[in-house]
Amino acid sequence: MKNGQHSELKEILDNDNLFLKFYSTSHITDIFSSFKETKQQRRLIDSDLEFISQITKNKCLYNSTDGKMIAGDYDPKELFQERVEQKDLFNDISIDGLSELFNSSEVGKKLGIPIMESLKNIQLDPSFKAAFEKPESKEMMNRLFPGLKDNLTMEGWFNYFNKMLKGLNDGEDYKELRNIVQESTNLNRDKIFNNSDPYSFLYKHYKKFGGERKTPLLESKHSPEWFDEISNEYIQLDMHGYQEDKVKINKGRKETFQNTTEDSFHAAFASTCDFYLVNDKKAFNKTSKVYDELKINTWTQKPKEFIDHYKKFLSSRDYKLHLQIFMDLISSNNFIEQQTDSGKLYTMYPPIYLFDFFNKIVRFEGDDGAKLTYLSQNKPTNYFVTFLEIKNLVQRLEEFFGLDKDGSGELTKDEFYKEEWKKRVWSINESLSLRFQANNYHAQLYFDIGKEPAGNNG
Repeated sequence: MKNGQHSELKEILDNDNLFLKFYSTSHITDIFSSFKETKQQRRLIDSDLEFISQITKNKCLYNSTDGKMIAGDYDPKELFQERVEQKDLFNDISIDGLSELFNSSEVGKKLGIPIMESLKNIQLDPSFKAAFEKPESKEMMNRLFPGLKDNLTMEGWFNYFNKMLKGLNDGEDYKELRNIVQESTNLNRDKIFNNSDPYSFLYKHYKKFGGERKTPLLESKHSPEWFDEISNEYIQLDMHGYQEDKVKINKGRKETFQNTTEDSFHAAFASTCDFYLVNDKKAFNKTSKVYDELKINTWTQKPKEFIDHYKKFLSSRDYKLHLQIFMDLISSNNFIEQQTDSGKLYTMYPPIYLFDFFNKIVRFEGDDGAKLTYLSQNKPTNYFVTFLEIKNLVQRLEEFFGLDKDGSGELTKDEFYKEEWKKRVWSINESLSLRFQANNYHAQLYFDIGKEPAGNNG
């Protein structure tokens, strides 16, 4: 898109009042993978970072050290420079490498070096030695843990783990690891690569051999559990052979396990958004299957699909038309009906975003005669709300309906971060008032018909 491709898509996405667009730390890692200390390469990287900044207005998604997803303002050039400065920090996590790192400071010498020395002589669990010696397992153990049998201590484990990470992320070792997984489970890669339902295939396959399809979740203290679940599912599909990525380092663009990992992170970050646009066929297919399996409420679309969807459902800024569409939908019989303890709930999910925000229509008819009609959101699974999108929504409503009855005006940051926002009421005529309000950041637009605006029904 930066080089003139997908110009129509760029024109659509340039509408900052309509779309809130994010980049993530995975975009920075993608760019960093091509980092070289040359002027030409730095110019190309700066161009990529400037384009990200232009498209997203520096809106960034990242995981904090306490395991929370953060959406904030972060200049991609600053984030990239931090990545460059930290590139050698944990480049060597062998005992010797960590000892060298600790030796670089007095505190490290005092606290870190004694720990490293004690780790060197701690023996691994005896089951490791037994597995390396058993005829039925020693070949697989040597493939899984090359070199570890010669030093079955924590020093040997750290050395192996350091070598493994380098081989996966900088070499072609992921190809061997993937082969081991497929061979050890008697999986025919050709039968799953283009399978239309890879999860059903895997469930049946593992059931046949008495195993479990899902492996224990590789949890991280630096990301939410849902983030880990999505990224793990993505990697497992690839590891089992579904739309598996190429692994090569000698010709053209280097492709290693790190590429697959970052693609899995892209899928996880994107689950916070309404739309995830991805042009890579394999990434698109794996993300789509993971979202289906985990019931992630995010549209995964290729650029052409999104453009078509935009033209059909998202392009109209005519809010009179939006209002008419709403009235037509209300009078239709396309609602999902649900009986509750206090009455009947009717819900509809139109493909259009009314007033460029609401994609859920709710009607409630209480047993006591109470009636409610309002617009809400069918939110992404890992949704969060930002000040900017609500501020823009209030601004759009004011531009169309005029200043609200109490003259509250635009939404301020102070108001946004309160538990309850001011109600904004527009009297359309004697029998209809619109009421915008929110509780716990759930923004809703109520249609109060034939009466004064109701109280807080949020």
